[in-house]
Amino acid sequence: MVLLGLHVWTHRIHGKEAASVAALWPPLHLLIIATGSLASPLAPLAAGWVGVFSRRAPPKSLLPAAAIVAVLGIVADSVDGTLPAWTLVLRWVLLIAVGAGLASLVAGGSAARPRGKTAPVEPADPQPRRAGGEATDSEAVETALATVMRATDAHEAALWRAEGEGEERTAALLSRVAAPDVDVPESPVALAGHPFAWAIDERLPQRIEKGKRSLPSPWAAEMLLVPVEVDQRVMVLALAYPGMVPPGAETAAARSGHHLGTLLGLLRARQAVRRAEAGMRAVADAVRVLPGELELDKFAAQLAAAIRQGTGAAGAGVAMVTDESGRGKVLHVSGDSIPMDAEGFGEGESRLALAVKHGVELHHADLRRERDRMPLLTAAERWETPPRSAALLPLMLDGRAMGAVAVWHPEPGRLGEREMEIARMLCSVAPLPMRSARRFEALDQRASTDPLTGLPNRSTFDARLASLSGYYDRYARPFSVVALDVDFFKKFNDTWGHEAGDRVLQHVAELLKATVRDVDLPARLGGEEFVVLLPETTLGQAAEAAERIRRTLETRAVLWNGQRLSVTASLGVSACPDCTATPAEVMGQADAALYRAKDAGRNCVAVAPRLEKPVGAEP
Repeated sequence: MVLLGLHVWTHRIHGKEAASVAALWPPLHLLIIATGSLASPLAPLAAGWVGVFSRRAPPKSLLPAAAIVAVLGIVADSVDGTLPAWTLVLRWVLLIAVGAGLASLVAGGSAARPRGKTAPVEPADPQPRRAGGEATDSEAVETALATVMRATDAHEAALWRAEGEGEERTAALLSRVAAPDVDVPESPVALAGHPFAWAIDERLPQRIEKGKRSLPSPWAAEMLLVPVEVDQRVMVLALAYPGMVPPGAETAAARSGHHLGTLLGLLRARQAVRRAEAGMRAVADAVRVLPGELELDKFAAQLAAAIRQGTGAAGAGVAMVTDESGRGKVLHVSGDSIPMDAEGFGEGESRLALAVKHGVELHHADLRRERDRMPLLTAAERWETPPRSAALLPLMLDGRAMGAVAVWHPEPGRLGEREMEIARMLCSVAPLPMRSARRFEALDQRASTDPLTGLPNRSTFDARLASLSGYYDRYARPFSVVALDVDFFKKFNDTWGHEAGDRVLQHVAELLKATVRDVDLPARLGGEEFVVLLPETTLGQAAEAAERIRRTLETRAVLWNGQRLSVTASLGVSACPDCTATPAEVMGQADAALYRAKDAGRNCVAVAPRLEKPVGAEP
């Protein structure tokens, strides 16, 4: 009865194969009893049975089975009323323990409890678990693989996907569950000559053994490779075993591959519904948000974000035409895969430029198959991960392209007709608000910029000075002002005409922009008066910068109608807190220093006096 109970329990808990091994024990036990019980020369067979049983049942069954066998052997030797010798009992227990220990070592510490290591699963994008408890796609695939692993008595179940074409094809690990302490296989692997290639190309299951070449899971002795078909694409279900593949596992694996393909197809369908919903939300958000955005850079960023949300692209960019010849600049790029140094583009030098020039939509399912190797956005672009699929859509208004949108993905075929339709809808919404943003930017530029020199005007300078003053009041950070006046400017107008005078002012502005730092603000206050605002700059540093400006002007003449016009300037410098503790006084002190420079003979730098510190104050 005990033996029958062991067989029934094993069948219910661990399946047919483990139960079949358990059924071998009754005849083996009777044979051992008939040949001397614990003293039988066949007693070592009990250790072998324990080892085989542990290979067909989960390790948690190992100790109970070994204990039952040990107790049954002792009880059987005691039926005549005499206890067996302690040496025989000890030998019997040691034999069972040795069999259990060897089986545990061979199994590599395997257990039925799976351990998951999941990469991004195709075709499903990772989604957060919903409030209703719905599993994400990655979790669903991992759960399915755990079920497959139990059904096939495998120690590892992994799903692989083919990528690339020709000799460059690889297989990448998508999702995996395994027993503890089982090493993760390398990914990706080249498909040329790989066992995965047969399963993918011929769509036939394989049973492979470890030989001269390591298996995809190097620790395994045997593996089952089962093709999994998902929407005309083939993946591979790889099942690994530390020993021989158990009887019936191949049939279970074939069924599991079919069910897994069905599950992945359903997940793809669910993803398609979610992408459609995301696309409609992107269009609705764009219609609501874009018309109210008047800053061109922010407009471009919001449009690129909407394009990525609606199409599921890895990256998106928005460009604007800057002149009639078709040249332009990239306003914004964003995403997980973006190029470096993608700024301006010339006529016809990139796919983006062609879409703008001809006002046509360009769609590339796989850029590697294109004959020409033309850049996507600009001639200077550099990609860490080059795009494979891409689309470029012009932003048309009044029959002309005012810009374009580019979307891309590092995998081929990721921009299908649904994605293209969403992109077209967004590009039909964008042109009017983009024109409004450009006009607003032009108005703002005229309001804040001196039209002759292109430098910031007085209102812009005053606003920045007020900002730095507030920053000083709060954090006591130093700043300086350099006031500049062109020497004898009136003679340029009187001798050479006002156009020559304008050219002199432009020349001074160009040299100022080239000489100061990016954080400094050169501005034209009016007439021949200029000023430079230098944040985080002490009086000594500002004086050095002023002298550098003076020398640059002195050594570079203006060419006008074949004549070299010498230009010099007088400069005054003040700083806060070196010259005053009141930020509002800095500009007045710089002007006073400027007039001292003029009185000193011009073409020189004068510095405002330093603030005298109270007696006893720290230096």
